[in-house]
Amino acid sequence: MSGRSRDAFLSDAEAESLRLQLLEVIPRLRRHQLIDLADTLHEAARERRWSSDDRLDLRA
Repeated sequence: MSGRSRDAFLSDAEAESLRLQLLEVIPRLRRHQLIDLADTLHEAARERRWSSDDRLDLRA
């Protein structure tokens, strides 16, 4: 994504394009590559879930 901030959200079309690319590539990955990809996606989801903008206010 040239010229776009890493924190910018994808459009629906961009997300669909990425999904289709992943569906094409994933079957060709070796096991360790697939595990690395899964770890990266999991960590990114964790960071997104607990980013300061989205964090729930749990104060009583």
